[in-house]
Order: sequence, then C-alpha cells, then structure tokens
Amino acid sequence: MSTDANLLAEHEGYMRQAIELACQNLLRPFGALLVDVREGEVISRAVNRSYRSPVAHSELEAIQQAAERRGGVNWEDCCLYVTAEPCPMCISGILWTRIPRVVYGSTVLTLRDLGYRHINIRAEEVVARADDGMNCELIGGVLESECDALFRAAIQLEKREKV
Repeated sequence: MSTDANLLAEHEGYMRQAIELACQNLLRPFGALLVDVREGEVISRAVNRSYRSPVAHSELEAIQQAAERRGGVNWEDCCLYVTAEPCPMCISGILWTRIPRVVYGSTVLTLRDLGYRHINIRAEEVVARADDGMNCELIGGVLESECDALFRAAIQLEKREKV
C-alpha cells in the first residue's frame, strides 16, 4: 500500500469514530475527534450540544475539552476529524488554536441543500483570509456519503418530530 493509501485509511478510521460519536445526537449529528497525530492518540471527542448553548458546536467542544483535560496541548501536533465542514465560527476557533489540519465528511453545500441553516462562507474562504501563520489544511469528502446519510436522516427525524 502506498503512503497516500495509508493516510486515507488512517483518515477513514478516525472519521468512522467521529461518525459513531455523531450518532449520540441524532438531530444534530456533528461529531468531532481531536487526534494527536504524533502519538496516534485521541485527545478528545465531542458532539454538537447546541441545545445547551448556541456555540457548543462539536469542533469547539472538542477543543474546549482538550484544553480543560490536558493543559499544555501541543495543538500543532493535532488533527481534527469532523462529520461536516466547519462553520465560520468553528474554523475561526480552529485557526486560533493553530490546529494544522481538519478532515471532514459532508460539505457546507450539502448541509444547506438539506435545509440546515448556515452562514454562506466556506471554511476554505475563512482560512484564505486569515493572517500569516494561521494556516489550516482542509481535507474534505472523507467518508462523505456516510456523513451525508447521517444528516439526511437527521432532517427526516426532525420533520417527523414536528408533526
């Protein structure tokens, strides 16, 4: 297997964990996994808890948990795996921590097509406008169809609950 294939398999393995985690909130299946890639260790896991606080998105929750549990996190050794492309608020928080890589499944465009409210600014645009030294590689589409299925199911569940 090539290095690229190994890396894809690693990304998929962590994304499967994020998907499993996302199933804890069937109405908002945003799951995030923060991984220390140097050690191969999952530092924190989080799901969307916007029912508790409007800013409790899974990405920010994972960052907050890591900061609280493990003082002195070397953010530059981390990769964040999320079931969907980070919103502008979340990618901004990611940039402030200096996490160098985010791997995601569903795109903002897919979420909008499904009916999720969103600010119409892609994560890549926020990264492009950040100051020098605030860089983040975005790798999208990892297990995209599985992530998309989670969000489609969530929208259907929400519609059934409103009836």
